[in-house]
Amino acid sequence: SDGAFQSTNRRPSLIRLKEVLQEWPLSPEGRRSLFHSISYIVTAAGEGKYGCTIIVDPGEPPLHLPGQIIASPLRLMPMEHLRLAAALAKVDGALHIDANLNLRAFACLMDGPSIPGEDRGRGARYNSALRFTAAHPSLVVVVVSFDRPVSVIQNGVDFSQPPVWPPIPEKMQTPPALADWLKK
Repeated sequence: SDGAFQSTNRRPSLIRLKEVLQEWPLSPEGRRSLFHSISYIVTAAGEGKYGCTIIVDPGEPPLHLPGQIIASPLRLMPMEHLRLAAALAKVDGALHIDANLNLRAFACLMDGPSIPGEDRGRGARYNSALRFTAAHPSLVVVVVSFDRPVSVIQNGVDFSQPPVWPPIPEKMQTPPALADWLKK
């Protein structure tokens, strides 16, 4: 592509999620289990070719979200619970997972006011996550598109995309001509 070689192992990159989890006050085992569980759900969605959204909530107490609240949060540690969570990810809306590895709700609605940087080409799931995390900066949202792109969003910013730096024309100076430079 454009004269450059690129390869992929078709696995989503969740490096930013791993970095965010490093900042949370979790035990190494808790951090590893949370990352593994989210990775499992993301991989299941990618392989099943369906989109999903996962809200990862470090709050104590966790945020109350509109959706299908689970009366007694479901611990994701047994594999059958993790498989159930991956199946529930097929339902419209987001999964709400807390930092203690509990599925608190599914089919959750995310809303927020419009923000700069939205990408109408990415769809409602993606833009809702941007808006929602802008309104709730402590949360991390992982968005899996049905055609496999995975975005890790926090504080209204998609960390899966390279940063776009705006030009700063007032700071830029025209370089001197070579003859003028040599006179110095």
